[in-house]
Amino acid sequence: MTVKQLELINFRNYNKQTINFGEGINILYGQNAQGKTNILEALYISATGKSHRTNNYRDLIRHESNGFEVNLTATIAGRDNTISVKYILERGKYAEINGVKREKLSDILGTLNMIFFSPETLEVIKGSPAVRRRFIDIFLCQTNRQYLHFLKRYNTLIKNKSIALKNEKKDKFGDTIPVWNEQISNYGGKIAYYRMKAINELNAYMKREIKSITGNLEESDMTYKTYCSFAEDADQEFFISRLSEELIKGLEKEKHIGQCIYGPHRDDFEILLNEMSSRQYCSQGQQRTLALSLIIAELFYVENIKGEKPVLLLDDVMSELDQSRQEYLLKGLMDVQTIITTTDELSYHDMKNRNIKKFFIEKGIISSKVDLN
Repeated sequence: MTVKQLELINFRNYNKQTINFGEGINILYGQNAQGKTNILEALYISATGKSHRTNNYRDLIRHESNGFEVNLTATIAGRDNTISVKYILERGKYAEINGVKREKLSDILGTLNMIFFSPETLEVIKGSPAVRRRFIDIFLCQTNRQYLHFLKRYNTLIKNKSIALKNEKKDKFGDTIPVWNEQISNYGGKIAYYRMKAINELNAYMKREIKSITGNLEESDMTYKTYCSFAEDADQEFFISRLSEELIKGLEKEKHIGQCIYGPHRDDFEILLNEMSSRQYCSQGQQRTLALSLIIAELFYVENIKGEKPVLLLDDVMSELDQSRQEYLLKGLMDVQTIITTTDELSYHDMKNRNIKKFFIEKGIISSKVDLN
């Protein structure tokens, strides 16, 4: 997959700008607060329908405008595809895929594959379970349309059940809950199965990368934590049946506290380094190494599933990595389209034999040049 062109209309600090990317490394440079990260944000929205910085689309509208457009052209499996994300204050948000309107932004998931690596990516390593669930959900939704369907149905059921549990005593919704639990078991069990498979595969790639980055001095491990214990060869039916058992046994407890306490909406996964928790015992340098290895593992996973590499978005991460890790990352990006933000282009002058396209960003204005080293 390759991003060819991005057009921004009234998006953040951009009035109307078009940027034509190169197939290799694209460097967006300039001082802070000029609009570099806004370009990565627009690309990520084109792939996921979501911003990594806000949940409110109003925040994305240029000052004194009533909406915005993000229009992207990308080559996927040898064919050009267009994605448009539009938001108008009076009408709301919608997407267009190859000219066909889609009311739900989630419909664009899986069309494009982009991996976003920023200083905030460290929160996957050291942050809350909710951050890690969001990470694995977005990752799987981009690579598995079935998973997206299961997740949407499950979340709707959990929302309805939560309301019923809170109102069970006065509104007598108790008879409905067992019916919902049957569906929750079905969709929740499938979600757990796909998460287990993805985490196991990411873990294998990550183990290899950690050893390579550290010269075999350190070892990593990623473990999936859900509502039951399981073997690596567990199938969907196992997770479905175990969740059904948990929901039946825990029904009275859920009614008593008025919350949904069993199911993959409470999942987590733990990343270990040298058999110790990365959240509690790793240094900042070690956490950055784990984050780097996780991003590279994602690249391999997506290529294995989709048959082509995703686009990699790097938001001011080079300053977070020491020289050896910078070199390791750039070496691994020989055949991956990469879009990098930085305040200083000079640090990339030593990247010989690479097709590099540079874009200078200043006050929402983009100018470009090509370096053929």
